Amino acid sequence: MLAFLLLVGAAQVPADTGGYWQQRVAYRITAALDESSGVLTGRARITYVNRSPDALHDFYVHQYLNAFRPHSRWAAVDSAEGRERFQHMKDPDYAFERISAATLMGAALKPDYPFAPDSTVAHWTLPQPLAPGDSLVADIAWQARPSTLPRRQGRRGRRFDFAQWYPKVVVYDRYGWEAHPLYPAGEFYGEFATYDVTLDLAADQVIGATGVPVCGDPGWRPERANLLTAVTYQRDFYHQGPALSDCPAAAAGRKTVRFRAEDVHHFAFSLNPQYVYEEGRYSGVAVRVLYLPEDRATWGGGIAVRNTETALAWLDSLYGRFAWPQLTNVHRIEGGGTEFPMMVMDGSAGLGLILHEVGHNYTMGVLANNEWREAFLDEGFTSFQTSWFFEAHGAGAAYPGLEPDVLFLDLDRWSEPVSLMSERYRDFPTYNAMVYDKAQLFYEQLRYVVGDDTMRRILRTYYGRWKLKHVDEAKFRAVCEEVSGQDLGWLFGQWLHGTVLIDYRLDKVKRSRLPDGRWRTTVTIRRLGDGWMPVEIGDKDTIYARATGQPETERVEFTTARRPGRLRLDPRLRSHDWNALNNTEKRGMWGRGDVGILRLDNPTRETVRRDKLVTAILPVAWFNDYGGLTVGLRTRQNYLGRFEQNLGLGSVATDGGATHRGGVYFRWANPIAHPVPRTTTSVAAWSVEGRTGAALRADRALRRTFVQRSDPHAGFDVLWMATTDLGYLDRRLWDDAGTFEAGPWVATTITAGGALWRAAASLRGGVVYWNPRGGVVATNAYDFEGYVRGSAEASVRRPFVAGTRLGVRLYAGGYGGASPPVRQRRIALAGADPYATFVNPLLRSRGALLARPGFYYHAPGGPNLRGFADDVGGRWAVAVNVEVTRPLLSREQGPLRQVAVYGFADGGLVDSMAIPSSPAGRAATTLYDGGVGLATRQHVGDLEWSFRLELPVIVNRWDFARDPRLGGSQTRAAFRWQVSLEPSF
Repeated sequence: MLAFLLLVGAAQVPADTGGYWQQRVAYRITAALDESSGVLTGRARITYVNRSPDALHDFYVHQYLNAFRPHSRWAAVDSAEGRERFQHMKDPDYAFERISAATLMGAALKPDYPFAPDSTVAHWTLPQPLAPGDSLVADIAWQARPSTLPRRQGRRGRRFDFAQWYPKVVVYDRYGWEAHPLYPAGEFYGEFATYDVTLDLAADQVIGATGVPVCGDPGWRPERANLLTAVTYQRDFYHQGPALSDCPAAAAGRKTVRFRAEDVHHFAFSLNPQYVYEEGRYSGVAVRVLYLPEDRATWGGGIAVRNTETALAWLDSLYGRFAWPQLTNVHRIEGGGTEFPMMVMDGSAGLGLILHEVGHNYTMGVLANNEWREAFLDEGFTSFQTSWFFEAHGAGAAYPGLEPDVLFLDLDRWSEPVSLMSERYRDFPTYNAMVYDKAQLFYEQLRYVVGDDTMRRILRTYYGRWKLKHVDEAKFRAVCEEVSGQDLGWLFGQWLHGTVLIDYRLDKVKRSRLPDGRWRTTVTIRRLGDGWMPVEIGDKDTIYARATGQPETERVEFTTARRPGRLRLDPRLRSHDWNALNNTEKRGMWGRGDVGILRLDNPTRETVRRDKLVTAILPVAWFNDYGGLTVGLRTRQNYLGRFEQNLGLGSVATDGGATHRGGVYFRWANPIAHPVPRTTTSVAAWSVEGRTGAALRADRALRRTFVQRSDPHAGFDVLWMATTDLGYLDRRLWDDAGTFEAGPWVATTITAGGALWRAAASLRGGVVYWNPRGGVVATNAYDFEGYVRGSAEASVRRPFVAGTRLGVRLYAGGYGGASPPVRQRRIALAGADPYATFVNPLLRSRGALLARPGFYYHAPGGPNLRGFADDVGGRWAVAVNVEVTRPLLSREQGPLRQVAVYGFADGGLVDSMAIPSSPAGRAATTLYDGGVGLATRQHVGDLEWSFRLELPVIVNRWDFARDPRLGGSQTRAAFRWQVSLEPSF
């Protein structure tokens, strides 16, 4: 991989514009809109000059509106990725663009569609070759209609956002004809052209558009927010002369408005008779804002105008003077934003959104990259400049929040090369993450490598050299290398064409005092990753040197006036080094002592640091009958919230009569020394409250894409559990025995519409042993017996009738062995078995707070026959659980998120070992229960939990009920109660 990236980096790049060419195009368009049907009927005369060195035999145009309808490639990708947008739209809701007649080189020709049934690209074979330097004229008549579902275009009532609405000439460049269908991932690419556009519209429509209105009334003057302000039309900006400044007469109730734009690669416009108009100016550029009357508080009063002017000022300071006479900002139908030359359509007037979309007028508009071939040249670029603006204006750098998000994608191998063609990413979320976020991080790393001043000179040189031309990675890189004086092929190769991981370790530091009193320090650095970045070396307040980061072992020497403190690699965390825990200088027996921090734990929120291992401590206490009050100290650790997720718990029982009063529990999870993509591993060991054991667990996420509706996992568990002190044990649930078992498991969650499906299955084989063996009195002899234990379950929660939700769960589980199972490995009928509740000290031992006599707590799991006692279990059970829930409160904010009432019923067949059959002698016993409940869901910080209060008023075998109602009230129907802090399923 690294060798390939170096070859990519060594590719030849152009140093200037010599040899560059681009085609010349001119459009003369007349179009009339019928608002009742939403159909625009137009004619276009396209003059095309072949300035390439090739003779052309074909001619192509885009019909992009045909993406927003059934049978397009866009619709096919939406279907494949589980999005419902255009694939099932009916007439008149879907968009279309239909060519009704075409004449090329004087010949009437019908187009063909090379990507049929997708019709976003139309093609003609020319009657004769178009030689270099020659021109052709194409006359095309067509009809176009936006879709009622807005996506980069749209219509709603009398409101229209027209984009990519005409036969748009396909770019011919060094790759040939860039005839490319429109997909959800990737946007547009156009030839720079002159547009002369005359629109025939309803007289009261207000228009915002690319270009300047050379004649006709766009509706701005009567719709001014402030009637005392003037309107700047710029009608003579292009000095087009009288012949190109006349508007044809319009019918009654109609008007014609003619716009002109030069050196742009698209013409967009937006219509709404309710638009309010405001105007501003920045350095000779007219700023026009069109918004709705109800937007006055968020757009009006100059808010959107000032934000647009601020964006122009910032971008001019980075790149250079805006290339066009005006910039129009309209409140579009859709949320978010889309950019066009001289125009942005925004869903809000927020400064960040406007900075981003106006930024596209520089990177995409003036510097016209191919958005589907190299989307990082505009999306990541404008995200970078937007974040730089906020950093420069005191809002803090975006890098600390951006870099860890990208890092997790890299570590789990979700990342794909930033330079991929847009539709080749595995799915749309990956495309977004790569061309926006990781591409932004690439520009941040470039800025880090060359420095801020050089980065600014790069941007101004790039803009000055390539404005109003097509650009690509090679052109940008050539400017970067020229201005910085560095070979940056390694940086472009790794960040744009690879998915490397970067990791450095500080191996050794040697300090020596020089005769003049200064200090010479030699630092040895080891590169462990397959990528590299320059690495700074410093202590807590000073950066002393920068290593190249390229050799596997590198020694860096520097001289300082004072003795450097404890040194650290990458103290500013700018190298994308994924493991910062090995970056610190070792000191004596304590090793890298300052890589961690110790803090008091907040149980509702986990503290995560990019540069430190966080250890949080929390005093804890609980109670049980044998040990009495038990006090302990819990520690939990994490790095990045992902690695070293270690847990430790030491406890001491205060009852002097108890034996084995001390207890320990440790779990080590996801060690940073062995990262495995999309996999969680853990090892645990314990000796606490009369039980000793160990467990190993591996959990592998099998999801292949981010849009996959299912989230499948597979794993393997190993568990050893032995009883060591009977005093702690609830003998209804535990025998004096040990088990060792291991086996695989699978689980998945599926979301489909409003339904949530879950399924899981596990199978373990093991050995159970107990002491003493029959007929022998000894403490070291055991009876052994093999067994298998397995279970499977599936559940769904989905919308039901009258605003309710229906939940259904199926379960089957069984134990196979020569002897009846020990109590702790029976199939517990009411809920979770003792191994599942062992980690909870409030349930673990006899008389624990949630397991005291007379207190009825339900720990869900197993067959989940919740009305029955938790000590009832046997060899096998099959069960069904049903709930119908009616929400009373549901919200996304505040500590109380949901309140609901529900009815439930559980039923099952269990073996008669668990509960004797009635009448006696049958192999199975039928059980059922039912009742009503109240459920709430709480959220504080990172912690979310549920509370259930249930009344299982029906229990068919009431003598085995959890709440037995002793004292003469034992009946099938009775008042019973129980609570839980977990969802039922």
